[in-house]
Amino acid sequence: MKSILNIILFVSVTSIFGQSVKFYGEPKQGSLLFGVAENPKRILLNDKPINFTSDGVFLLGFDRDDTSSYLLSVEMSSRTYLKKITPVKTEYKIQRINRMKQKYVTPPKEVEERIVRERKITRSAKEKIGEVKEALFIKGFVKPIQKGRISSVFGSQRILNGVPKSPHNGIDIAVPRGTPVKAMTDGKVLLSADNFYYAGNFIILDHGQGLNSMYLHLSKSYVKEGDIVKKGDVIGEVGTTGRSTGPHLHWAVQWFNKRIDPNTVFIFNENF
Repeated sequence: MKSILNIILFVSVTSIFGQSVKFYGEPKQGSLLFGVAENPKRILLNDKPINFTSDGVFLLGFDRDDTSSYLLSVEMSSRTYLKKITPVKTEYKIQRINRMKQKYVTPPKEVEERIVRERKITRSAKEKIGEVKEALFIKGFVKPIQKGRISSVFGSQRILNGVPKSPHNGIDIAVPRGTPVKAMTDGKVLLSADNFYYAGNFIILDHGQGLNSMYLHLSKSYVKEGDIVKKGDVIGEVGTTGRSTGPHLHWAVQWFNKRIDPNTVFIFNENF
């Protein structure tokens, strides 16, 4: 009941101020919320500045397990719009996989230093997220792979051989090795990494305003750090590198460090 009331309140407040601030999407865990404000001067989320375009387009994201409450403040010439947002709880699937090889459940001790080193490289690249202020995603989104079997959904938690693992923070698309992988929208390459223990060959793209995407387990990468890519550009090919049991693409999306269901990016296409 509380979740339903939150959605009703969200819609009603949006309607009242419809001429000033509009939202597209749902304020729920693991989702993106696109906003448009009329001639904003400044936008704050819990006192943190939020970037917006000349047309007033801005973006908010809520982590998979986000239980925080946020105060959104949109300063305009004649008024300041205030909105309290508490993400609605999302239910996730539990995926049990038994008889998996032990190396896929717990990494051997001899690779621990390698894993730490690779995490530092990834963390260093992700620290640059936010430097691109423009909304490079403004032209909309495409799927990295148009067709393919979804072998694992966002947010699901895997229990491997009875051992609970970290939640799945992307979508797995099972397709043949060598299938072209496309950039979901315009972006800047933050990292094109080779042969990491977990992710294999993978790419991180920055799409501006904190939005970023990752493409894991590639057999080939066609881009390098600093490259600018356009929506639909082929950036690599599907593989089974890293900790992978078969050819597939792990496609992940984040807003800064908040884990987002990649499917929610398409809310933008439907409304802009």
